[in-house]
Amino acid sequence: MPAGRKKYSFYYRIYRRLRYLRYVKKLRKLEKQQIDSADKAEEMERNRIIREQRKANRSSEKEKRSGERQRRFRNRRRRRLFRLYARSCRNNTIKTIRVFNPLNLPLLFTYIRENRAETRAFVIISLHSTLLFTAAYFMIFLIVLLTSAISGLFFEYKSIIYHYEILWLVKPSQWFGDSVKMIYSSGPLLAGILAVFLAIIFSYVRTDKGLAKLFILWSFLHGFNAFFGSLLIGSLFGRGFGHAIIWSYISDSEKVIYSIVALTALFLIGVFTTKSFLISANSYYPMLDSRRYRSFIWAQLIVPFLLGNILIATVYFPEMPVYDMTVSLSLSLTIIPIALGYRFHHSMYFEEEEIRI
Repeated sequence: MPAGRKKYSFYYRIYRRLRYLRYVKKLRKLEKQQIDSADKAEEMERNRIIREQRKANRSSEKEKRSGERQRRFRNRRRRRLFRLYARSCRNNTIKTIRVFNPLNLPLLFTYIRENRAETRAFVIISLHSTLLFTAAYFMIFLIVLLTSAISGLFFEYKSIIYHYEILWLVKPSQWFGDSVKMIYSSGPLLAGILAVFLAIIFSYVRTDKGLAKLFILWSFLHGFNAFFGSLLIGSLFGRGFGHAIIWSYISDSEKVIYSIVALTALFLIGVFTTKSFLISANSYYPMLDSRRYRSFIWAQLIVPFLLGNILIATVYFPEMPVYDMTVSLSLSLTIIPIALGYRFHHSMYFEEEEIRI
């Protein structure tokens, strides 16, 4: 090969090698740029995630601090309301005790003479509610007695139904677990079920006028009390419904749980029926404002409860079934939250037309 040709091919190879090296350098530069851009994008994404996380943490901390402030505010407000509630109850109790002071009888007579219309309305409302209270109690009580007597027929137990109790013509050796549990639990259970249906019926008629809805109201309260009150008194003293609990071989701790459940249920029933008692004023007034709240609650609730139990005890006289009277008095656990909680309700407007009591 000629020397010029060899020299040309040598330079050509060097030229190609340089072009290849430039190409490789350019390719590596592009790869480095791609890697740098990917790292930069990854770092930006990581920084974005960190910023979002910090933002979410700040928002969470802010919500947490806001929730903590609201919780502290609610607790502080609840404590203030409780103190106000306790103070008002104390003042009302002191005023009530002062009213029963014999030295205040002339003032009471003067008030009655000056407010004859309000006194007449108070007496009539109290009379209506007392009679319906008593009638509803005896209806539920007789249903419990008849249910227990019918349950005894399944075990061929003979009985005599009195107006105050059932006399079982059964020898002690003939009693056994199933008969005791069925006889002593069937009445309260049926009363509780009947109370649920009466409560549903009352929810449809509670805005109607008339005394029928008040009878239904007292009936389902007595029905719930016949179940939960019997559960409470029976668990504590082992009488009535307590016989079924004892024969179920329930431990003392479970009896305490049953008592707490019954106590809570009676209290909550009173809380949820407070407004129903206030709405029942539409049978007597076109509106019920805060000025009439106390007198109406006394006439519609407290006086009927006290006089009704006295009337029930009079009907039982000379016999005095302690267990049944204690169950009846356990309705006070429902009466107390109503008598104390009506103050937190606003004025109610029913009909514009004047209603004559």
